[in-house]
Amino acid sequence: MENQIKAIIFDLGGTLIEYSGPYLYWPELETPGLEAAYDYLDAKGAALPPFNVLIDALFATLPGRWQEATEGKRNLRLVEFLDELLQANDVQDLPAEWIAGAAHAYQIKICRRGEIIDGARETVIALKDQGYRLGLLSNTMFEGSAHLADLQRFELDPYFDAMLFSADLNMWKPNAAPYNYLLDRLGVLPANAVFIGDSPVHDIVGGKGAGMAAIWFQSTDRFGEPDGVQPDATIQQLHDLPQLLAGWG
Repeated sequence: MENQIKAIIFDLGGTLIEYSGPYLYWPELETPGLEAAYDYLDAKGAALPPFNVLIDALFATLPGRWQEATEGKRNLRLVEFLDELLQANDVQDLPAEWIAGAAHAYQIKICRRGEIIDGARETVIALKDQGYRLGLLSNTMFEGSAHLADLQRFELDPYFDAMLFSADLNMWKPNAAPYNYLLDRLGVLPANAVFIGDSPVHDIVGGKGAGMAAIWFQSTDRFGEPDGVQPDATIQQLHDLPQLLAGWG
């Protein structure tokens, strides 16, 4: 690499923390979250349709809403999405605090299932010790505070100089805005930064589109080979990242 690397920006889910559990296909991994929200509202006495009706509606609706968010057309926040989902299935006029409580139950159930990916903490510490500025950029419909709690639980949060959780600011990968936001916060130019993530579409396309180098972390088999864009490097273990970057100078 011709330019000195000064900052590393990480994706979160699938890169530092794994949230999918036994679910291989998204949006199946959302099932436990909706179960928790359903149980919360049921306990409140809400008149709900059968759970299978709601989960089928979620599977039918969420991918399109996610695509709208990543295309910059409309933000996606869990509390608003749940309200839309319920109203579309004839669950009307629930108190706002019930919807907020259901959304909280949903995201907490998913987050508590998260497990730190092997080598994540050691790698982040090593890069920080080597003098890199570290950023975090996550496409998520959850409140950033939920993921910040995950980072604190796994003792990752002290090492990051800047973070962005997409739904909080309506900035979604692979658009350039969230990358530019973090680069400004880190005080580095795109040519002096590297993005690392597990999604070719969002992480590799987005990072390179923002003028950064991009490293593809093949943490699972959920994603195929990048199509139409070539990562600057590919790794299968986070432990390999510090040595790779040292080789780039």
